Amino acid sequence: MAEGDLAGRCLNCSGRLSGPFCSSCGQRAVPPDPTVAELTGDAWQELSGYDGRILATVRGLLRPGHLTLEYIAGRRAHYLPPLRVYLAVSVLYFVLAASAPQVGRQTAAEVNAGGVRIGFSGSRPAEELSAEDRTELLAQLEQAPFWLRPMLRSVLEDPAGFRSRIFTNMPRVLFAMLPVFAAIVSLFYRGRNFPVSLVFAAHLHAFAFVALGVAELAKFPRSQPISVAVSALALIALTAYVLLAFRRVYGGGWVSIVGKGVAVGFVCTLASIPFFMLMIAMAAM
Repeated sequence: MAEGDLAGRCLNCSGRLSGPFCSSCGQRAVPPDPTVAELTGDAWQELSGYDGRILATVRGLLRPGHLTLEYIAGRRAHYLPPLRVYLAVSVLYFVLAASAPQVGRQTAAEVNAGGVRIGFSGSRPAEELSAEDRTELLAQLEQAPFWLRPMLRSVLEDPAGFRSRIFTNMPRVLFAMLPVFAAIVSLFYRGRNFPVSLVFAAHLHAFAFVALGVAELAKFPRSQPISVAVSALALIALTAYVLLAFRRVYGGGWVSIVGKGVAVGFVCTLASIPFFMLMIAMAAM
């Protein structure tokens, strides 16, 4: 194709351009040799959401059920896809949780990883454990159920490594539980199909990561009263958000919403036990 024929055509698919974006493939009309300013502009749009989608998604996520309703109504161009929202927010949360300091006295046989506290009683702080103390605690492990011994031994011998492995496995476990949560919601709310519940689950869990992330941020001042207070407020906000989101997306009176919400939470807790047992077993290896 001659150079003159390239004018007014998309460099990606050769479709005819009628604006700044190709109507066939969606690529922006840019010259084949971009300038530094154009590359900087592209990077700014990707990182800052200059096109408005990131900001609109954040605002929508803070409104219970809003993103899900917009998605099922077909108004999707102004927001990031549900899966991308979930992944982005979960990554930010686990980065915060991994770097947040431990508030309060944590024993050598206790690990708090991503909000999951695992431990056993009868141990002293890690800095006070002598070789004899550690040997005695290891001997006491023989009294624990056989299926708990590898995990408890790993917590006692290498709490930092165990915590690291928990953080590595937890995002995968929570991601695998998304369709399980959606299926449970679909059982209680048959007015919506499973894909809607899956979108709802992604948005709901994304806000949960936001609330938990705020609680992790509160640990950085290393003040236990501040951490406890912010964690309590985050839990209250998350509970209110969940109930409001269910009501907006699925409808129903408050008595029904609260009753079904408790039932969904109970069934999800039972369904999550095998997932978390597998995660702990993998961390203990």
